[in-house]
Amino acid sequence: MIPRLLGRPTSGDDAPGSRRHLVTRAAILAATAPLLRAGAAGSAFAVKAASAQRRGVQMFPDVPNPAPTVALAASVALDELLVLSMGVLGSLGSHAEYDESSAELDDAVRFYDTNGWLDDAAGYFEAPPAPREVEVEPVRARRGPVELVRFASEWEPRADEPGRDRWLSFDANRDVHATMLRHDDGPRPWLVVVHGQGMGRRSDVDFFRARRLHQELGVNVVVPVLPLHGPRRAGGRPSEQFVSSVYPVNNALGLAQSVWDLRRLLAWLREHEGATTIGLYGFSLGSYVSSLLSTVDDDLACIVSVVPSGELADALRTSEPGLPSKRRAHRALHDERSELVHRVVSPFSRPCRVAKDHRFIVAGQGDRIAVPAGATQLWRHWDEPSIKWRPRGHVTTAWSADYDDHLVAILRASGLAVV
Repeated sequence: MIPRLLGRPTSGDDAPGSRRHLVTRAAILAATAPLLRAGAAGSAFAVKAASAQRRGVQMFPDVPNPAPTVALAASVALDELLVLSMGVLGSLGSHAEYDESSAELDDAVRFYDTNGWLDDAAGYFEAPPAPREVEVEPVRARRGPVELVRFASEWEPRADEPGRDRWLSFDANRDVHATMLRHDDGPRPWLVVVHGQGMGRRSDVDFFRARRLHQELGVNVVVPVLPLHGPRRAGGRPSEQFVSSVYPVNNALGLAQSVWDLRRLLAWLREHEGATTIGLYGFSLGSYVSSLLSTVDDDLACIVSVVPSGELADALRTSEPGLPSKRRAHRALHDERSELVHRVVSPFSRPCRVAKDHRFIVAGQGDRIAVPAGATQLWRHWDEPSIKWRPRGHVTTAWSADYDDHLVAILRASGLAVV
């Protein structure tokens, strides 16, 4: 006889074919299916990269082919997991919310057109004053001391602007928060680091290895929190999100407030901290925000755009809900109206005001979230400045020693170093 390896008999509720057995198998399959799909996507991408390398053809226009490695496959697989989760989040919108958002989108197109911002959005971005009262609180973090900065945003959508009442109901969003690493021996260069979607925590300082930049370059570093992120978060519904694929108007409002808040922060650094050299670093969504800010601020020492996307309207259109029943509503919403509303807050609608030799792009050749075409779109819009392609996906492009060394080198070249 074959000895029984488990002490319990395989009968009753646990027997093959029983209800509990079937439920357990279904749960296991549900849990492992995304991992299997992500692993398959990573492997398939590496195979395509090997084939393209062997045949001497480009996988993407204007993008050098990545080396087909295990690290490339793993990073693409990690991206694919996030893409799957984004599809689930995109399915949270109800049909009533899609209808409400569609009507709001009609109103927004009329509002921006009446004000002339569909043709020239320069007047949409008003220059804010420096904050009058700024709270700075020293705290102990896991890897060392930091300072927490807080001041009132004071940004509001204009009277009668669609989405105004909803936006003003987000009480936690009224204050700007930031984490700061500051030297105490007088004025130094500053690097403003703008985080990506879903971030906005104190741990962002560690994710961006800000302490190395602070110590090795001798610069001051500040990491502000974008609207509706981190301590400014409103909730989990699509109407409470920035970026939202269900409420495109939220994206216009979120980008407008982001630029306002960052300009207030820059004004405080210049007026209160004596900052004369300020560099801007944006990651993912932060790259889009930084690029938009660079169209209205002409006194930035450099701009570093890491894993940038192309036009936000295009990215949202292709990011469809996971549920087929929601895809028709999604496609109906993301039509020409969405393009018009996003045009008002697009960094591609106006020129970058940072000197060309101080514009830098870092992008992932296997990026599944901000696909390589988005980086090349920004590269062309910026008149083809320095761009470094890395054989990684979206999440892991900024994870490596050679990436860190590249960032340090370009910051030094831009005057953001005192040691």
